[in-house]
Amino acid sequence: MNTTIYAGFWRRCIAFVVDGLLVSLVPAVVFIPLLVWRVRAAGQATPEALAGVIGSLVLIYILWQVVAVVFWWLYFACLESGPRQATLGKRLLKIKVIGKNGERIGFGRATGRVFAKILSYITLNFGYIMAGLTNRKRALHDYVAETYVVKAEFQPGDDLPDTPSHKGWMIAIAAILVVGMGVLFALGVFAQQPAGMAFQAAAQLQTLAAQQDLPYGPLPAGNITYYHYSDGYHAVFEDADGGEYALYLPAAGEEVCCENYPGDSCEATGYAECE
Repeated sequence: MNTTIYAGFWRRCIAFVVDGLLVSLVPAVVFIPLLVWRVRAAGQATPEALAGVIGSLVLIYILWQVVAVVFWWLYFACLESGPRQATLGKRLLKIKVIGKNGERIGFGRATGRVFAKILSYITLNFGYIMAGLTNRKRALHDYVAETYVVKAEFQPGDDLPDTPSHKGWMIAIAAILVVGMGVLFALGVFAQQPAGMAFQAAAQLQTLAAQQDLPYGPLPAGNITYYHYSDGYHAVFEDADGGEYALYLPAAGEEVCCENYPGDSCEATGYAECE
């Protein structure tokens, strides 16, 4: 039984990269010069005219994204439902899209397949990875649209045989993605806690102190504000509950300590209270 008629994961991946570059290039060629033009105008605009120029910049960017989405949709839907049943990237890799019975799909089904790729994307790209691990090498959007991706020599009426699926690998990869997202989420939460913000502030204080000719005064950086005074370097920040904390560094290379505010505890920062 011939099970090699299906397009493999890497062949599909390369075709998708080629198509992605092509469909991104056309809107970029049109809109990037427009953005550059308005950016230059912003640099020369009077204060009274600046708001209008910035508004035009935002409008051009939004229009760029809208055109990019429409072009992406029409490119994939028209070509994959066309006589060749393939985008330019798929033609280069000699593969094509077919329906559940091996037939050429219509524009409506091709459109559904395009937007079903959103599901493959928001599942941390696991929907795309499925193309290398499932029976008949189908991605998540192939299941939704009831399509297959096969080699160009496939003809209507040819068999669509089963292929080995790798459920163990799918479970393992899905678990890795979920755990990885959990770790990133935990790190993000930690970064918003006093201890996480204090760690970030302390590292930045050492960097600032090592610089020469650093100006005095406040240096805002996100949720943390740094101060350079004659006695050293300070970092002030608030946690999600409104608690205010401050760290102090006398000079580069010395230890960072916590300046205690009434009602707030230095213990939350993980740094000892300044003497």
